[in-house]
Amino acid sequence: MKFTLTIPSLRVPRAPTIHLAPRLPKIRIPFLSLLLEPKPLKKWLLIWLFFLYLAFCMGCFFAFEQPRLNKETYIRFGADSPTYWEAVRYRSEHAENASLISFTGNLLGPVTLGVLLKTGLAVAFFNIFLFFISVEIAATIPGVDKYMLVFLLAICSETAAAMVTLNKEILVLLSTFIFAKYVYSEKRSWFLLALSLVISLFARWEQIGLILIFLFLRRKGSFWVRNPKLAVLSVIGVLSVLYGLIARLPGSGLKAFTNYTKGANTIVKLNAIQANFGFPLVLAPKVLMDIMGELLRPLTFFGEFANLGTGDIHSMFIIPLFSISLIVLLIIAYRKGLLNPKHPLALLMIIYTIMTAITPFVQPRYLYFVYVLLALELSMKYDPAVPETAIA
Repeated sequence: MKFTLTIPSLRVPRAPTIHLAPRLPKIRIPFLSLLLEPKPLKKWLLIWLFFLYLAFCMGCFFAFEQPRLNKETYIRFGADSPTYWEAVRYRSEHAENASLISFTGNLLGPVTLGVLLKTGLAVAFFNIFLFFISVEIAATIPGVDKYMLVFLLAICSETAAAMVTLNKEILVLLSTFIFAKYVYSEKRSWFLLALSLVISLFARWEQIGLILIFLFLRRKGSFWVRNPKLAVLSVIGVLSVLYGLIARLPGSGLKAFTNYTKGANTIVKLNAIQANFGFPLVLAPKVLMDIMGELLRPLTFFGEFANLGTGDIHSMFIIPLFSISLIVLLIIAYRKGLLNPKHPLALLMIIYTIMTAITPFVQPRYLYFVYVLLALELSMKYDPAVPETAIA
């Protein structure tokens, strides 16, 4: 007979884990990761190229902007920077009569920055800081390649002027990325939306109207979410009627653009058609003029260059170069399927371009908003087959 002796296993209890300190949340400092995290050589080269780009921007400031502020020269590097600084000086002397927001213009953001910061150098440093913050906000959107985004922004000539002059474009950059962060967030934050709208007010009040129209079209359960092309056509139709009605109002100011149609240039003739509810007929040529800018009239451009020379750097160099970079990004985005109105940011870009085209003058610089969104889209690991989504 066999006897089996079973000895129970002895479990030695583990020593209790002692947490000496709670885990602290990660604090994200703008662009600190560029300097502290280990990176391949390619990324280090991009980082140093970016710092060389910042040095170039500051070189432009000391070569063009600061001498103009000192009234040593009258070279125009920033688009409306001279106008904004004049408004800053006027407000300091006639604050009670200074209206910063009107139907035809908005000086709130640039004048506020000019009054608070006081000097051109302080404005340049603050703009660079806003650029860093803007890119860090965009980098929190899933799939965004920060290095590609910075590269695409840097090759845009308007960005250099936005870095070191008193302007609206730096505020457009910040508000656009904040709103894009809101659109791409799974749990959309009312704080982000409100912040984007407030900063848009300091840039261009029309941008607030654009965002509200976009949110209306992309709201949950909306007919327009399922029919984005009809949404675009509806925007065109509503703007056509509104512009025609406003043009007929006494004292609207739009009539001044159509009074001299006979023998006038192309834009005035197009505006005359537009004022008679013909905006759909002139939409395509006006969009082309906004995108191409000076590239559509090379002979006139070279004639102006012979007269102005390098006295107007913004008109003679920055705007044509901006048009080239915008066209390149539009072609790439179209070939990748990123301009399909089913995608939220594509619809936003299309509506903004339409609203820019209805203005009675050609201003390619206003499409910087579109360029920023294109740069964001092209810097993402984007799946063109992403399903349609509504905005809460």
